[in-house]
Amino acid sequence: MLRKLWNDGEKGRQGEVPVAVLLTGATGQVGLFAIPCLVARNHPVLALSRRSARAARMQGGLLPGAVRWIHPDVLPAMSTEVASGGATAGSGQLLDDVEVLLSCGPVELATQWAPRCPRLRRVVCISTSSVHTKRASPDAGERKLIGRICQAEDRLKSHCRERDIALSLLRPTLIYGCGMDQNVSRLARLIRRFHFLPVAGKAAGLRQPVHAKDLAQLAVSLAASEAAISVESAVGGGSVLSYRDMAQRVFTALGMKPRILEVSPGLLVLLARCVSWLPYVRGLNAGFVLRQNWDQVFDDSRLRELTGFRPRPFAPTASDFEVPAEARRWQID
Repeated sequence: MLRKLWNDGEKGRQGEVPVAVLLTGATGQVGLFAIPCLVARNHPVLALSRRSARAARMQGGLLPGAVRWIHPDVLPAMSTEVASGGATAGSGQLLDDVEVLLSCGPVELATQWAPRCPRLRRVVCISTSSVHTKRASPDAGERKLIGRICQAEDRLKSHCRERDIALSLLRPTLIYGCGMDQNVSRLARLIRRFHFLPVAGKAAGLRQPVHAKDLAQLAVSLAASEAAISVESAVGGGSVLSYRDMAQRVFTALGMKPRILEVSPGLLVLLARCVSWLPYVRGLNAGFVLRQNWDQVFDDSRLRELTGFRPRPFAPTASDFEVPAEARRWQID
């Protein structure tokens, strides 16, 4: 077993030749933490982003320990220019150098970019445990979204089988840790604004929130491991607690006394519909309310056995609801 694979801040093994990594979702909540992990291991990184000011046309190859930011619309154009002899030498070879795809964005991005990397031998893709929890959502929009994600997963798995590419498909539970998520950080925003939180009844559904940095380190370890690990697994955090207890810990993290108001689920569904148009609660729906009393905990014991993954317990601080400075710079440089 590869129990030593998980090691916080571990650098590449002595003498290990780092491979080039294509990182999608580079400025998302997991990608922001993945970048410094990859750089610490001396991997050349091709980071795709539509949001970074650094995402532009890049010329030349990939250098060890360097991050090359590029807008996803540029690479197809570069390939066309190479075919017509119009690009600078080497600029069309960026994808040819990629051996690992680390997908921290929508799964559909992985299905789009994996076929464009001729030397690809490993894919680590972060999906979502919502493929299990939202299949029967009362919200039609959620069901439609989950349907698209499931289809994208199936396409990715089929492509990897056909090309004999090792695939690690990770489905994390609630992600938190840098203020960009729409679950735990949304609770923090609501609590900061109103100083109390209405919940559906006892809000006793179990949760297993996982920190974005822990998830990023796990993904990078899988991407960089000497032996490929083909696995399809949920990923949970280090604590199992009720939705209500999770909310109480968010109050504590913000330095506030927990003020939780129990409301009947039916009434809270009605209230959520009435205010869902407001910017700070946009996206609230019946499913979000009703799931507060549904368990959303999954068995990831095989993944932990294979990798030695040891996520932190859920004990957030106020900084976990803000984009950290070392991660924010990847968005704006």
